[in-house]
Amino acid sequence: MVYRFMVYPSIDILGKPSDEITPAHTDAIIMKWLRAGNLNLKKAEVLFRQSQACRALYDLDSFADHGIEPKVGEHYGFASHLGFAKDGTPVTYCAIDQQIFSLGKEINEVTYIIDMEDFSWQKLARPCMVEMAFDLLRIMQDLYPEVWKNLLVVNAAFYFYQAYNLFKPILRKNLLENIYVVSKENTPDLLLRYIDGDVLPVFLGGRRVDSTGDPMCREFLKFGGSIPEEYYLSRLPPLLPSDPGVECVYIGKRSVYNHSLVVTTPNSRLHIELRTEGGSIATTCLFRDFGPEPNRLDIPPSDVYLDENKESHNVRLISPCVKLQLHISPADVYCNLPFAGIYIYRFDNTFNWISGRKLFFRFHILPPKSS
Repeated sequence: MVYRFMVYPSIDILGKPSDEITPAHTDAIIMKWLRAGNLNLKKAEVLFRQSQACRALYDLDSFADHGIEPKVGEHYGFASHLGFAKDGTPVTYCAIDQQIFSLGKEINEVTYIIDMEDFSWQKLARPCMVEMAFDLLRIMQDLYPEVWKNLLVVNAAFYFYQAYNLFKPILRKNLLENIYVVSKENTPDLLLRYIDGDVLPVFLGGRRVDSTGDPMCREFLKFGGSIPEEYYLSRLPPLLPSDPGVECVYIGKRSVYNHSLVVTTPNSRLHIELRTEGGSIATTCLFRDFGPEPNRLDIPPSDVYLDENKESHNVRLISPCVKLQLHISPADVYCNLPFAGIYIYRFDNTFNWISGRKLFFRFHILPPKSS
C-alpha cells in the first residue's frame, strides 16, 4: 500500500483541514504524484493540491457540460479513439476505465500518436503556436502527471527535431523517456512496435481500413479543419474603455499588474472579459486567505511580483501560468470561486524586454448557482 498524503497545515494551499484524497485516487494515481514530486512527500502534496484547486476553479470535472458546440468536435475535431495498444493502453483518446474489466488491471494512461504530416514550418514558427505548445506541455505534466504512456510523434520533418529540442528543458525525465520522434520513413516501424497491425490504419503502416475500404479510416478518425466563425466562442465586440465597468491599465516591459478580488461567499461565480493590445500576456490566478482579522484585508500592491514559492508573499497558486493570446482573440469566460478569500489575477509582462501591453478587463462576481 502506498504511503498516503497527510495534511501539512504549513503547505495546505487551500487552508482546509480535511484531506483531498478520495476513493478515486488509487495507489497508482498517488504514485504518479509522488514521482512528479521526485518522491518528496511535501512537494508531491503541494502539486496535488494545486491541481485540485485548479480543477475546482475551472470546474474541470464537468468540462464536457460547459456548453461547447457538439458539431465542432464532431466535424472539426482532430483527436479520435483508434483502439488499444499492445500493452492495453487506449490509443489517442478514450474513456480510460473502458479497458479495466477486460484486462483485469487498472489503466490510467494513454498512448498518443501525434501525426506531423501536414504541420508546416510556417505554423511552427508562429510565436503564438510556440507559446501555446509550451503552456500545454507544462499544464499536462503539472496537472495530469504521467497521463501519457507513450507519445509517438510521427511523420516529423527535419525542422521539427530542432524545435523539439526547445521543449526538452521544461519536460520531466520520466516523460522524455516515453516520447519518440520519427521521420516519415520510420513511422511504420515505430507504431507497429506498440500497436498491432490490425488496429493501425493502412496510412500509418498497418493493415486496418474502415467499412468502405478507406485506408485513411475516415469513418472513425478525424483530421481537423478550419472552424466556421459561427462556432467561435468569442464573437462579441472587443472591450472598449467606454464600456460600463471596463478598466484599462498599461503594463510596461518587465512589469506586472495584480488585480485583486475579495470574495466573501464560497462557490461564487466569476465572469471574466479580457483583451490586450501589443501582444500576449502571461496570466496566473493566486489565492490569499483573509487572515485572523477579517476587517483588515491584506490586499497586495498592484505592481509587485508575487512569488507563490516565497512564504513571505503569502499567496498560493490555484491556476497555472499561461500566456493568453488576447491580442488575437479576446477572452469571455466564466469560472468558479470555490473559496472565500482574496483572488489575485497576476498579469505578467516580466518576460518581455522590449514592449509593454495595454490590458482591457472587466471582472464581475456572480452569486453561486442555485441548486
